[in-house]
Amino acid sequence: MGYRDAVRDATADARRDVREAALVLGAHLDAPEGDVDDETILRELSAFMDARACYLAALGARHGVTRDSGPPSTHSPHSVRELVRRFGLSP
Repeated sequence: MGYRDAVRDATADARRDVREAALVLGAHLDAPEGDVDDETILRELSAFMDARACYLAALGARHGVTRDSGPPSTHSPHSVRELVRRFGLSP
């Protein structure tokens, strides 16, 4: 009988959540013009970014990496605001 590695399980769960959030976001972004409103896109983008943050935290726990141990995230809140501005989405 083996033991469960909680950190490894959390990383796998977080990876699955990121993948699912990316698929939902992608489906909304690929929808025909007018079928999806800006609020839906922002909600799904936010869900993706939250899932990504959880995944990065799980990886950090698994590999002993902290937020201060590397370069700043390429998807900071500022870059999300830039995406919203670039695509003309209303916050």
